[in-house]
Amino acid sequence: MIRTVTYEDSLVRNDTFDDEQQKSSDEDKAPLHGSVYDDEATTSTSLCTTSNYESPSRSTSDSNFPRSADTSKNVWIVERQELDNDSDSLTWHLLKRPHYGTNGLEYPLLKENRIAGHRAKVKTNELKNKESRISSGFLLPLLISAVFVLSFTSIILLITVIVLSIKNAKIPEITDANCSTNIPRFAANYKPFRQTMWQNLQQQSDISTQLMSSFRPMNIRDNIRWLSEKVHVAGTPENAQIMRRLAEQYESYGYEVKTYDYKVLLSYPIYDRPNRIEYTDESGEWIEVSNGLGERLGPEEAKLQQADPRGLVYWTAYSQNGTAEGSIVYANYGTFDDYSQLDKLGISLNGKIVLCRYGGIFRGDKVQIAEDRGAIGVIIYNDPFDYARDNNANKTFPDRVWMPPSGAQRGTLLKTDGDPETPFFPSKHYTYRTEREEQLRNRRIMPNVPVMPIGYRDAVKIMQNLDGPRVPWSGWKGNMNATYRLTGSTRFRLSVNSITSRRTITNVIATMRGTDEPDRYILFGNHVDAWVQGAIDPNSGTATLLEMARVLASVSREIKWRPRRTIMFCQWDAEEFGLIGSSEWVEEFMKPLQQRAVAMINVDNINGNTTISVKAVPLLYRAIVDATAK
Repeated sequence: MIRTVTYEDSLVRNDTFDDEQQKSSDEDKAPLHGSVYDDEATTSTSLCTTSNYESPSRSTSDSNFPRSADTSKNVWIVERQELDNDSDSLTWHLLKRPHYGTNGLEYPLLKENRIAGHRAKVKTNELKNKESRISSGFLLPLLISAVFVLSFTSIILLITVIVLSIKNAKIPEITDANCSTNIPRFAANYKPFRQTMWQNLQQQSDISTQLMSSFRPMNIRDNIRWLSEKVHVAGTPENAQIMRRLAEQYESYGYEVKTYDYKVLLSYPIYDRPNRIEYTDESGEWIEVSNGLGERLGPEEAKLQQADPRGLVYWTAYSQNGTAEGSIVYANYGTFDDYSQLDKLGISLNGKIVLCRYGGIFRGDKVQIAEDRGAIGVIIYNDPFDYARDNNANKTFPDRVWMPPSGAQRGTLLKTDGDPETPFFPSKHYTYRTEREEQLRNRRIMPNVPVMPIGYRDAVKIMQNLDGPRVPWSGWKGNMNATYRLTGSTRFRLSVNSITSRRTITNVIATMRGTDEPDRYILFGNHVDAWVQGAIDPNSGTATLLEMARVLASVSREIKWRPRRTIMFCQWDAEEFGLIGSSEWVEEFMKPLQQRAVAMINVDNINGNTTISVKAVPLLYRAIVDATAK
């Protein structure tokens, strides 16, 4: 700190103190002469002396208040501090050494600032406590070190005693014989956490047993029956009616039910004008190969259930509407490798209609690869090698599970998930539609060529009318009753009648709130829409989900129990067209799902009762194995 001193009445102390008592006596009666002002505090400091003092002498060589001094003398400063209660506090400080100028005169101030002030390192304690201060500064670290050593030693001894006590304790052994009866008592005495864990496991086992015993297979059958009464394609009134009934069913079980609507771009056939395939004979007349319709199969009851003519129409969603005429090239499964084989033989697809069989890759990829190579149309069929190995009419549906000759596989050709017009955003009224159908087809999201599925009943007719080279590779030959050829000169015509339309779809979400973690979601889901009536895909899965929801709600009410986490039963719409319903819902609630969803279990269809087939992330492997073991 810098102090400024006024010297008009300042005196220099000329006496020294030989003992502490004399010093204190002189200090008590020391008059104050002059003041020293602290630049950074409200402290007034004065130079003072006792009765033995002399007036400072003025020097002509230095008029800035020089003072004569004896080098053996010390200079004392008394500091008065003004308190809040207007009282004064005096404290004595001793300068380390007076400063002397070249002329032998004493300058209590620094030479650099003789008039304005001086900088001095002062010791803030009283002189009489100087020696005790030194001793205290030495004893305090020593005392802290001793306390630390004693504390550390005590901790080590305490840990040693605990370890020895645990080591010598006699802990009862848990065996299979006494496990069920002794664990709670043992856990209560020794390990409380083990008791809690045992109770949770026991409760889970009891609830699991009660849930499984509450299932009623007849309820699942009844659910399949009413779900499969009508053809319910997504976006149709029939499917909307099923969605409303599902919401009512979940509400009757006691669930909190919400519905979510979206307006999306869907594709439909013109049911009264089915797709067709024809070829020309030598006379130039067009002869029908496929009328685009299946057959009613099964007993009378099954035929009555197939009374709706819409259930017989062959079609693929998002196919280009129009007609293609040209010769046919057989491309096996329609993969890149298959087309490479055709390139080696010099067979071009430019201006041709491609015939390929289902399998290997997604049907939309088959069409896109063919279109990129110049094809003007694609026909996809079910080869009996993949769908009816025995190739015997008596060993296909309805007598066996294999695909009948007239059966065709419907499906989507969309190359994206969700509504193609609103990628990454929910298809709500406020969402801007970034692309139109023409742009989507130009980007190959939807095909630009007509596409039609057929059964091997009609594919045989096409193969029999090919007169080109035979297939040289055994892997290209299926089980149809015909000679497999690569191409021919016969001219075919493919006619596809379809439309695209924006339709409203609806998702139904039924929720049971959890007790401990209500903001963590376990989702069970399945789609509701079908290409036809959907008895297997998806109604077998939907019927099972309904029974699961009923059993869970029933047990919850019966034993006054709820799951730890929130359980949600999700019924999706427009899944067959490209996972549209579920994608739109996820896009709408992306943030909360990223933070709160724990697991999603999809229950699509049930194809038998022999074995279970599950695809899951590794985190769920153990849970699935444990569940199936029950």
